[in-house]
Formats: sequence, structure tokens, C-alpha cells
Amino acid sequence: MNNIKRYNIFILLSTLSRNIPEVYSAVLLYKMNYSLKDILLFFTVLYLLGALTSVITIYILNKIKSKYILILSSIIFSLSFYYMSIMPKTTKSLLIFSIIYSIGSYTYHTLRHYYAIKALEDNKKENIGNILIFTNIAIILSSLIGGYIQSKLSTFALALFVVILSIVSFIPLFKFEASIGKEKIKYQKIEKNKLKFFILEQAKVINLSLQPLYLYLFVNSKITYVGIYNVILGISSCIFIYFFTRKVNDKKYFKYLNIIFCLFLLLKLNIYNKYLILIIGLFEGLGIKMFEIVSSENIYNIKKDTNIGGYLLLVELIFCITRSIMCLIGYLINNIKIILYLTIVLIFLVGFVKRDINKDC
Repeated sequence: MNNIKRYNIFILLSTLSRNIPEVYSAVLLYKMNYSLKDILLFFTVLYLLGALTSVITIYILNKIKSKYILILSSIIFSLSFYYMSIMPKTTKSLLIFSIIYSIGSYTYHTLRHYYAIKALEDNKKENIGNILIFTNIAIILSSLIGGYIQSKLSTFALALFVVILSIVSFIPLFKFEASIGKEKIKYQKIEKNKLKFFILEQAKVINLSLQPLYLYLFVNSKITYVGIYNVILGISSCIFIYFFTRKVNDKKYFKYLNIIFCLFLLLKLNIYNKYLILIIGLFEGLGIKMFEIVSSENIYNIKKDTNIGGYLLLVELIFCITRSIMCLIGYLINNIKIILYLTIVLIFLVGFVKRDINKDC
């Protein structure tokens, strides 16, 4: 079994375990009587601490093996949702939850990118597509399982499921044939257009983070409906990724496909029929994964002599700080529809950023 196959198994199982609580986090907080402003505060602190966590994770890789960091990450991540199930409804509790959640999330996300770069030795577009297909299969399964767990079982059962499946997901990485974090960290310069893309694309992350809450508030106030919507996104995404990575020149058509994607996002904000929204979700899934394929190519297309630790340190800082600023602006706006409209504008602008995937950072 080669590295890319090991990574695909890891990403399938780890995404399955982590996506169950992540996709419902905003809705769960709202059901606990936290306001939109409280939830945006949570995300602001989450991403800000995520920047610090990512930096620390990259620096300690020289001293602690990545598999031990991942195991600890899973335990902390699971504990964060157990804490959420017992915490009192106070701002202090919300901040404590955001700290635990951030540590559990960003120790994982940083290493996930590190392993991906190592696994994608030849940067084949098909391999990136396969990674995203495995990710989407996990999202489909987690939406189904998560909806059931949230409606039938306790949050403690959810936390236990997450930690067990997360630890199992790391087993394929034990025989990963590449060193992780065994290099001295050096500063890496990122090409200007790639930097613009990185900053603007974070609007898509914010949009997806708030989407479950929007559906819950304006379309159907059932967690199972949010799960069904994500299943439809995942199925359409898998079909699209398979053909897009093999048949479509994304450098040529990304701008036009992105415009169509934004139109569907706008349409979703102006329709309230739960069945029509599911149809829109079918097309939205195509746009999201088209976007993520291009995004992954941007992240993972680097020179062979790139200092991976230094590169990822800078990338994670850009991602997290940008998201934190966007959420802080959203906190001040305190209107979920206006926030989503603004993210769509930024997503639209991404299509006009010049890309050259053959030009490395």
C-alpha cells in the first residue's frame, strides 16, 4: 500500500469521526440558547486560537511524533463536545469550549495538510480528486450517522464514538513512508496571487460554517434536515469531482463555474421551500467541490525543495487570522443573511484571481 492510499483511508475515517460534531456545532450552540452573536464570538476565538495552535503544532513536530499528536488531538476534540454537553449557558463557558475545540481541531488540520503534501509526491490532479472523493464519502456517512446520534443518543456517546474512530483512523499512518516534521522551519514566501486566493477563499469556509444554522433558522428546524442537505451535497460532489478532475480544465473554466456557484448560493438565500432547497443543494455541491479542487491544488502545488513546515505555518496563519477577522466583522453585523451575502461577494471575487498552478510559491 502506497502513501496516497494510506492517506485516503486516514482522511476517510478521520473526516467521518470529526465531521459529525463539526457540521452541527453552530446549530447545537443555538439550541443551547446561544445567540448568533455568541456563535460568531465562538468562531472568532476558535480561529484566532487556531492560528496559535497551528504554529505550536508545527514547531513541536521535531520533538513529538505526529501520531502521538494526532491521538492527543482526537481525545481533546472529543472532550470539547463532552464539555459542551455539560457546560452552563455563559459566555465564560463558551470561551472555554472554543479553546478546547480549537486545540483539538487545529492540531489535526495542520497535520492533515502536512501528510497530504507528503503523500502527493507528483501532485497529480487525479490524486487530489481522489482525496476529496474519500472526504465526501465520509461527509455523507457522517451526516447520516450524526443526525441519528444527535436525535437518539447522548453527547457523551457522540464524544466516545469520535475518539474511538479517530484513533482507528491513524493506524494507516503508522507505516507512512515519509518523515513528518523532521526539518528545520524556514520562512517561505507565498506568491501574490496565491495569497489573494487564500484570503478570499476563507469566505467559503465561513459560509459553510453558518449554512447549517441558516437552514435550521429559515428552512427547517430539524437537525435531520440539515443532515439530509449535507448528504445531497456529498453525493453530487463525488460525481462532480470524478469528472472535473479528469475532464475539465479548471484553469480555463473556474471563473465561469464559480459565477454559477455564486448564483446558486444567492438563490438559496431567497427560497424557503425545503424541497426546492434540497434541489439547490444538489447543484451547490457541484460548486463547492469545484472550488475545493482548485483550492487543494493551490495549497499542495509546491516545489520539491519547499520547507513544508515553514510553508504550512504561514498558510495556516493566513487561513485562521482571515477567518477570525471575517467572523469578528460578522459579530458586529449580527445578521446571518447579510453575513452570507457578503461571503458570496468574496467567493465571487475569487474567480477573478489569476492562477498559475505551474508557478510555485
